[in-house]
Formats: sequence, structure tokens, C-alpha cells
Amino acid sequence: MQKYRICGIQFESGQDKEKNLEKTFLYFEEAVKQKPDFVILPEMFEIAAKPDKVSHYTHPIPSDFTDTLSVLAKDSSVNLIGGSFFEQEGEYIYNTCLVFDRKGEIAGKYRKMHLFDAFGWGESTVFSRGEETLLLELDGLRFAVAICYDVRFPEIFRHYAVRGAKVVFLPACFLQPNHDQWQLSTCSRALENTIFVATSNQTGSDFVGRSMVANPWGVKVCGMGIEEGYYTCDIDLSVIDQTRGKLPLIDGRRFDVILRDGDGG
Repeated sequence: MQKYRICGIQFESGQDKEKNLEKTFLYFEEAVKQKPDFVILPEMFEIAAKPDKVSHYTHPIPSDFTDTLSVLAKDSSVNLIGGSFFEQEGEYIYNTCLVFDRKGEIAGKYRKMHLFDAFGWGESTVFSRGEETLLLELDGLRFAVAICYDVRFPEIFRHYAVRGAKVVFLPACFLQPNHDQWQLSTCSRALENTIFVATSNQTGSDFVGRSMVANPWGVKVCGMGIEEGYYTCDIDLSVIDQTRGKLPLIDGRRFDVILRDGDGG
């Protein structure tokens, strides 16, 4: 396949997890009517808890919570990028994204690698850092997963691109008022790697919304403002080859250059 349909869901998670899950199911049901190949949920869609509250909302794998996500994927026959939730494994807590295939099977797990210790948030006071990247292939699409703050670290996206990822899915809770940085970072990661970056962000009083898909030229081709709901985006992987034919950034990388301090004089 060269063409895929993606739906990204966007809403605000309040402090009532039952209402948050109701929103999740509502927008998911509406999105799958568009017959997408992939649906993306936002980071921390169950509840956007601050670090000191996280321990009240953890789940092991498997659990009733992960089983619910499995049923969503299976009943709708869709590949689900399951946002993120608070995973409990022994004494460790991770900010984790599960990917489910069309049969509802767990196809992969990504634990957030770059913990958000900026703007007073302090994720590392509670979360353990993920140590492994995630590359998968479903429906013939080779793709990867990152979470929110990862977008500020170009290395992980380059790692994915040189290993064949055509799309990086990015669930997020990107904080207000940094919507300009959100859009710039997303488009930059797409452009410098000539890939698609498909996001699903939270919105509302604390988060910037503006869920979007950026194409290999670094251009936003689909997306939303600050409203709740979902977007639908059709992508064509041939755009990657067309872009790289004119702008061969991956092939043009240099690792044989010796970098020295000073001006070389």
C-alpha cells in the first residue's frame, strides 16, 4: 500500500477519568466512520494528571484498561496508536503508548524516552525513562512512535527515518502557550527527515491542541485548531520518494567529517 488514512483525536482531559473515557469512546466512534487505517489517541487521554497524582491512575499490562483499548481496535478493525497511559511494572511507572493491530493484539509498546522536566512539570520525579525505540510494520506501513516532549529531540526522529520509518506517530499533551513551538517542532522533524509526522494532542486551558499531520516538505497538510473532535488525513507515501528525489537529506548525511573545536586555523 502507498496510501493510508489517519484519524487523530483531540480533546481536553479533565480530572474526571470516567468523563475522559466517555470522550475517548465518543470521538473514536465518530472517527472510525471515516474508515481510517490508523487512529491516534492523545497522550494521557485517561487523565492528564500532574506527577504527584500519577500513582493513583496506573495500570499494568495486561489489565482491564488495556483490554478496553484492544476491544476498540478489534471491534472497529483499525490499527490503534493508543495515546499514552501510566504503566505500572513492579515499582516502576512509565508513560507508555501501546499499539494495537486490527485484531486487537498488542503489536508494540513504547515508553516515553525524554521525560518532561521543563516548565516546572518534573516527570522524572515519578516516571522511569523508556530505554527502547519502537519501529513496527502494519498494513505494509513501516512506522514509529514517539510521545510529546520527544519532538524536541531530533535524534530519535533521525534514528527512525534512517531505519525506514515512513510515519512517526506522536501522541502529545503539549503545554500552553507554546503552540508556535509545537507546530515548528512537528514540521521540522518531518522536513529534516523527509517523512510524515502525525500527531494527536490534547487541547483546552492547559494544552495547545492543533493536532496535525506534517508532510515530508515540513508542511502542515491536515489538522485542527483548538476545538475538540478529530481530523482525517489521507497520506501518500510516494510523496516521500518525490521529496527525497529533490532533497536527498538522508542520503546526504556526513558521518566521516571530523568535528574540531575552534576555527581550524
